[in-house]
Amino acid sequence: MQKLSMKKLSLGIFIIFLISCSNANENSVQYEEPFFGGATADMVQESKAISSEYNLSQGDYIIKTGYASTDVSTNKFQSVINDVEGLVKFYDGYISNTYLSTNYQGLKSYSITSNIPSDNFDNFINDIESISEFTNINLNANDVTTYVLDIDSRLNSLYEEKYALESIREEATTTADKLQVQSQLRYINQDIEMLEAQKEYYEKATSYSSLSLEIREGSGVSLFSWNYYVQRALSWVEEIIGITVSVSIILIPLLTLFIIFKKIRSKK
Repeated sequence: MQKLSMKKLSLGIFIIFLISCSNANENSVQYEEPFFGGATADMVQESKAISSEYNLSQGDYIIKTGYASTDVSTNKFQSVINDVEGLVKFYDGYISNTYLSTNYQGLKSYSITSNIPSDNFDNFINDIESISEFTNINLNANDVTTYVLDIDSRLNSLYEEKYALESIREEATTTADKLQVQSQLRYINQDIEMLEAQKEYYEKATSYSSLSLEIREGSGVSLFSWNYYVQRALSWVEEIIGITVSVSIILIPLLTLFIIFKKIRSKK
């Protein structure tokens, strides 16, 4: 009986110790999303210490995004679109968004968002510029390696704690002890799932780089160009036809009723 009591006491002390560790760990995994800011000095020092363990270095996880525009002539507008979409397929990328619009001059603008494997992104940019020179371009690179290293470190600690609790659960002799350990395991599993989801997000975001490109037809047409006046004239003609049809729909029935009414009165 004395041995059994000592065993229960030791188990209880160990469980309390793990609970305190778990509570401290819960506070440590509270992240503020998104992680796209500058790293603090303490975080940089921590990542340097962790990198030797996980064989990662600064720059292994970089999110690249780009925004660009290009102006093309009317006769090349569709061919440039086709060439850009062909490049996306050539580099094993995919198109996530497209948008076609027309301005008051009748000139078209085509926006396309392409997602390209990060290793091919620079070549993709160069090939697009060889098709049509960029009017402007803005490229951004956000290094999130520090955050991935931090997530890996926290996951490693959580898994070690999880395995220790699972061993204690198997050795527990009372239902109360088992339920207490199971409760702590539930919280640890939730933290693990949260961190793994965050790491999966970073892995997906860094495996593909995105470029939002606007292809503009004849941008900057002069007010003294023939194209401007032709487009304006066509727009006016369209408006006049629309007004005429709308008025006719109203006036023709009224005019018919007026004629019928006039004939009826003349017979009297």
